[in-house]
Amino acid sequence: MHFTRLAAIAFASLGAAKPLAIRDDGPPTALPPSSRSQAFNLIVNVTRLSRDFSPSIHTKYVNSIHVGAGLALLGIGNVTNNPRVFYVNGTTSEFLYAASTVISDSGTPPAPYGITLQKDADSQIASTAHLDAGSGGKGIGLTRFSVPYVYLYPETYAVCNESIPYYGGRSVPIIKQFSLGVDMSSDVIPENCVPVRLIAQCAKLNDLPPNAIANHEFAYETQCYDDVASIDWPKYRPW
Repeated sequence: MHFTRLAAIAFASLGAAKPLAIRDDGPPTALPPSSRSQAFNLIVNVTRLSRDFSPSIHTKYVNSIHVGAGLALLGIGNVTNNPRVFYVNGTTSEFLYAASTVISDSGTPPAPYGITLQKDADSQIASTAHLDAGSGGKGIGLTRFSVPYVYLYPETYAVCNESIPYYGGRSVPIIKQFSLGVDMSSDVIPENCVPVRLIAQCAKLNDLPPNAIANHEFAYETQCYDDVASIDWPKYRPW
């Protein structure tokens, strides 16, 4: 079936990342209403509130942190801190088989900057999320059926306070990904990190000028939520 590979990726670390909690009695029977769009913001959903930072990072937006020419890390901020507008780039087949990429246009003229997950040299399970010039890494996308909620895969994601050499060693909250698998708990995620899900909120795909380097021909329309912060999660079955 077409969803086999995507489901395997999305479910690989459900034991450690969830909007509310994991269920062992089947999929949710009620889901928050969703829409469809070619573009989306990524909204931070803290999955273990006991580990949240103070002030809270819950419902923050994912943005980018410049670290060099054509190079950036994924970070977080408020809606006023230039949140990134992302889109899934790929054909229907690539989307179904988890071979599409996730891109955000940047620069003048607009050029594609893709999400990649780069392995940390000092960890067997941690990767740092980058947003660098180019098409991005395959195997990164938004969940779809049979996963009941719409969020970025592969999991598990976390927001971590880390020293960034480009900024003189200042500690900055950045997005990291931990490959936990089904037999590992989020307890192994370092204490300077908050386990999260990155949930898709519908956005408007930017118009491109004639001289743009970016191309929206394969910007794939996906499910997303109109306002993630307004979702009353206790009304819905946990996942």
